[in-house]
Amino acid sequence: MSNELAPDGPELQPDLMGDFGNEEAASEEASHLLPAIRELPQDKEFVPAAFFSMRLADGSPGNPPRTLGELLGASLFQSLADVHLFGRAADSEPWLEVEAVSPEPVQLIVAQELFGVSGQPMAEDDLGMFEMVAGRIAKLLKRDKQPMTENAAGAAARSAKLAALKGRFADRCALVVAGSFDAAKVIDCCLCLGMKRRGDQFGWFGSVGDEPTFVVRGEPTALAAGARGAVARVHFSFEPVKVAQPAKTLERMFTACNYFVRRLGGKITRPDGSAPPDSVARGEDPALAAAVKKITDAGLRPGNVVARRLA
Repeated sequence: MSNELAPDGPELQPDLMGDFGNEEAASEEASHLLPAIRELPQDKEFVPAAFFSMRLADGSPGNPPRTLGELLGASLFQSLADVHLFGRAADSEPWLEVEAVSPEPVQLIVAQELFGVSGQPMAEDDLGMFEMVAGRIAKLLKRDKQPMTENAAGAAARSAKLAALKGRFADRCALVVAGSFDAAKVIDCCLCLGMKRRGDQFGWFGSVGDEPTFVVRGEPTALAAGARGAVARVHFSFEPVKVAQPAKTLERMFTACNYFVRRLGGKITRPDGSAPPDSVARGEDPALAAAVKKITDAGLRPGNVVARRLA
């Protein structure tokens, strides 16, 4: 968890996210209080439990090395919707996901997601097709396929086991600002922090991806555009399985809660009304640790494409 508190990189939060825009004006600019969460190398690390994979023979990249997009062709790379490539320069390094713009690595793994966007387990025939795709990549890179340690039937069985975990990781990490607030002022705080409207809620898009890192909603008055009325509880929450750096996300969420308290008053609590531990300011919380452990015990990693689909 310590690596998740590394220094932050450049601002990544976009001006617009899909249909969500800043149609309402903020009374002040406070988005600097929530700097974007910088993507870390381990966020792109290979997760064996999530994939059916084939390793290719080591290569000898040119000097300078060509990019994988040049070697494989743009059309092939664009078609790899559920196939990922992981590379490294030596056995001592971790396997990290590579992209079309990445230089050709010395070592390469071709990997197929074991739980796809369809929400259904992968069939043995589908995984057989993956072996053909991996073979084509090997041919284009002029590398031999290494003997696979698992066959398609075994990978299909693992896929079924993953599918059986669907819903098991749907835990939410939540904080509440409790008090008596005007809905318009709650909305203003969201806008000041750079959040984007999501119907009658707000989302903070502070990390890589097209989903909000955490969301904010009001109770009993929803935060719809132009809302007026009393808000007794402002809920902040995220799903640990869907973010690559849960501790950093909790830290940001706590910072947002403090901003609301400074502007509006009230106090920060857990959803059940109890006081959160002081450690949440550092992104540490026993409930969050338990949710993350459940994910890692299954051989997965928070924020991984397959883990997110199992929420």
